[in-house]
Amino acid sequence: MTFRFKRKRILLSEKNKISKAIGYARATHNEYEYLEEQIKFLKEEGCSLVFSEFISLDEEIKPQLNKAINSLSKGDQLIITQLDRAFKNKKECLRTINKLINKGIQLRTLTGFFAANESSNANSSIFNILYELDHLEDKSLGERKKEQLLRRKLSGNNLGGRPKISPLKESLVIRLRNEGYSYRSIRSQTGIALSTIRRVILEGEST
Repeated sequence: MTFRFKRKRILLSEKNKISKAIGYARATHNEYEYLEEQIKFLKEEGCSLVFSEFISLDEEIKPQLNKAINSLSKGDQLIITQLDRAFKNKKECLRTINKLINKGIQLRTLTGFFAANESSNANSSIFNILYELDHLEDKSLGERKKEQLLRRKLSGNNLGGRPKISPLKESLVIRLRNEGYSYRSIRSQTGIALSTIRRVILEGEST
């Protein structure tokens, strides 16, 4: 008799529990406007709290994402604008979804992944899931390329185009050529690629 009474109290407490929606926003370094935009959309969606951070997608541990997940309980929702804000690949995404499902938490994106107004048709749900996961890899790759370009720009490295050599080496190439050395001989003496040697000599002849 006591057991059934306690069980009834537990069921009533679960029924009366007000579920909450927590948001998570992430942007790569210096993308201030993009982060603010995500936070705005998530709050408009009804998130009572939004955890946010500037962090690379490739980081294994995202502190604010972990805080968002840990703040949720059964019946709650974790909302993000799109999958690539939280996950770098399918494996990581599916692993986290499994963790949330085991805790009774729903993951939802503003682009339609597990959306509340989604059709109850099982095939439609599966199609939407696979569609978003298929595009997750491309979005992640695009962001990684952008970060690599930013790092190279900040470090002063060449971002592409013709290989650069120092003015001193250019002068050496031209001097050796004027002394009658062949392209291959110049390459063996300087270690500079043949294509670069040709370019330097041609540019020297045109000036």
